[in-house]
Amino acid sequence: MNAKRPVVPLLCVVACALVLSSCLGSSSTPSTPLAVEFSVAPPLSDPLGTTFQVAAEVSNGSSVNWSCTPTGSCGSFNPTQTGSGTATTYTPPATVPPDDGAVTIMAVSVQDSTKEASANVTITAGGTINVTFNPPAPPPTLATSTSASLSATITSTVTNAVSDGITWTATCTNSAGAGCGSFSAAQTSSGGTTTYTSPTAVPAGGLNVTITAASTLDTEDDVTAVINVSTTQTSAFLCANCSYTYTVSGTEVSTGYPYTLAGVFTTDGNGDITAGEQDFSDYKFTTGNTAADTIEPGSAGISGSIYQFTADGRGMLTVVTNDVNIGISNGLTGTETFAVAFVSGNHALMTEIDGFATGSGSMDLQTVSSFSTSTLSDGMASNGFTFVVGGGTFSELPFAFGGVFNVNSQGTVSGTGSTADINSGGTVAKQQTLTSSGAYTVEDQLGRIQITLMSSAFGSVGLTGPMILNGYITDATHVKFIEVDTNVGVSAGLAIGQGAMTGTFTSATVLPANASYVFTAFGSVPDGAAALATTFTSDGVSKLNNGSSDVNESGVPTSGSVTGSYSVDSSGTGRVGISIMGNTIVGNPGTADNFVVYLNGGSDPPLALELDQYGVTTGNLFSQSGGPFALTSFQGNYGLNYTQFAYDAEAEEYVIESDTSGQGLADGAGNLLGTLDINYPGAPEPDQIFTGAYSASSSGRFTGVLTSSAYEGLFGTETLNFSYFVVSSSQVVIIETDDEAVTLGLFQLQTPPF
Repeated sequence: MNAKRPVVPLLCVVACALVLSSCLGSSSTPSTPLAVEFSVAPPLSDPLGTTFQVAAEVSNGSSVNWSCTPTGSCGSFNPTQTGSGTATTYTPPATVPPDDGAVTIMAVSVQDSTKEASANVTITAGGTINVTFNPPAPPPTLATSTSASLSATITSTVTNAVSDGITWTATCTNSAGAGCGSFSAAQTSSGGTTTYTSPTAVPAGGLNVTITAASTLDTEDDVTAVINVSTTQTSAFLCANCSYTYTVSGTEVSTGYPYTLAGVFTTDGNGDITAGEQDFSDYKFTTGNTAADTIEPGSAGISGSIYQFTADGRGMLTVVTNDVNIGISNGLTGTETFAVAFVSGNHALMTEIDGFATGSGSMDLQTVSSFSTSTLSDGMASNGFTFVVGGGTFSELPFAFGGVFNVNSQGTVSGTGSTADINSGGTVAKQQTLTSSGAYTVEDQLGRIQITLMSSAFGSVGLTGPMILNGYITDATHVKFIEVDTNVGVSAGLAIGQGAMTGTFTSATVLPANASYVFTAFGSVPDGAAALATTFTSDGVSKLNNGSSDVNESGVPTSGSVTGSYSVDSSGTGRVGISIMGNTIVGNPGTADNFVVYLNGGSDPPLALELDQYGVTTGNLFSQSGGPFALTSFQGNYGLNYTQFAYDAEAEEYVIESDTSGQGLADGAGNLLGTLDINYPGAPEPDQIFTGAYSASSSGRFTGVLTSSAYEGLFGTETLNFSYFVVSSSQVVIIETDDEAVTLGLFQLQTPPF
């Protein structure tokens, strides 16, 4: 009898067989995961106009789609799909993409779009593209709804860079919805002009708008300038019912002798000077103990004492006085004309620019409105003031006098805590005292004071004291003054208050360890004029190290290293003796050049004067900051001023003075562009375009040139060589480094609105 086979076990056997087959696998080849990789990889970079081939392999032999980012500006492929291992041709875009030309190339599997190969390529212009502004440079400031004409030029080795032209943009932040302004043409040819119009409204304090002129071919190659847009009109750069102190010193055209002036005036904010007074001195005349010269008011910005400015912060200031000794040679008795370059609303640089005299100086907003003998003591029992005056004696010797004097609320100049140094034609008296018979008086409520300084130092160098200074108070710690006595000579200078720091400068660490400085000296040497600019670092004990200097002594420029030492007056006056050797005014590397500086404890650079027989020079000790330095350390809009001494063939010395103020844009890429107001003796030349160039050094000593057609008339060349000593991004000292002239000057960063 045949038995039936059980059904369930057979089903189980089949099921188990299926499970076993699944667990043990099939005898067929397993599938390979899909992968894409470049078989011909893209290059790391590619210049515009240059194609290249690229290929990708897919693990299963399928095709790829080609694409790139940023979409729309990354280039193209032909064909856009290829088989595994088959090449396509990539063509870069017509212009360099944003973000420094970064492009990502991708080969994406047609079968599985999650599988791809990618590589980064930098698209370059294939050469250099330089963009520079054309004159006039973009102004540092504009009023709302005001226009300025702008132009830029491209120079390039790249095909189409010049022909593609310039793209203009204006960017800003916190515009309060009013926008950043507009251009009449956002695209211009190289050298073409567009008109920028500022926004109709701005937030309080103004709006900084960055103007960018970029190569259309490669927008990463550009030049920028910042325009501060405010509600201030140019006529209000000198504000309504504001008073300004000023001082200027230089050389009279007709006599070649020194002159000085200082004063104060009040403005109406609309082009007129409404009141003021001035002291004047030269070898023939001084206001002395008499009343100051009266400044006559202006009338509707047309006649009398008036002023007018342009958006770059430059302008002309006409001062009409009742002094018949001023302005005779230009046919306008009692009239002076000054070129002004604003640095801020509180400070401006000045040049006398008329046929009577050429000179340089500064102007500052007066912030004190009521004056008494306690104004300078500033609530203290004794307030120290550092000071330096420079000029010439009545015996026609170069002369400098400096030190520290203390004043109290009773109008006394105290001998206690004082010190004085004199250099008269190379005859030196050091660390003398000021006697207690000195005094100061307040002459009127315009801030005019008279300071009398008595010292045995005068007699020790063959001079007769006292020195009488008529000054004008800017604030409780700043006084501009000129000498008005008939005892010593014709000189001018500045006093800076030490305030709470009076008498506290006792430690060598007043020049801290590893602190960097730029030191300057400018004045007379036996055979003409000399200028010095140098860097050095203090060790906080007594040494000055790592110095690098430029010297121009009577048209002989030299550059080299310096070392030195310093010593601090233990009495706490702030007097610091400085001795440097190497490339100095002395001319002998083994002989020390000796100076003294007077510390004030504030932000003003300490005043300095030379104390040896090699020269009679004055200058400053600037604290240097911001290093290591690069091209971008010198960038922005600057007011500038410099004094030059050119060669006099008859005298065979560098004694012909000319003075210049102006405004310039440093683009941070080594280029300068601006406008100068120049006074060659008897031949003023305002509104002169200049260009310049500079190369950077990490030490802050840059080298370069200034070029202007105006230089041709006096020097026979349009280009002068300079070194630029970067004090900070806000200040740059310049010194001429050729045989055309002996020059020292300063660029100061403009901070509008003015």
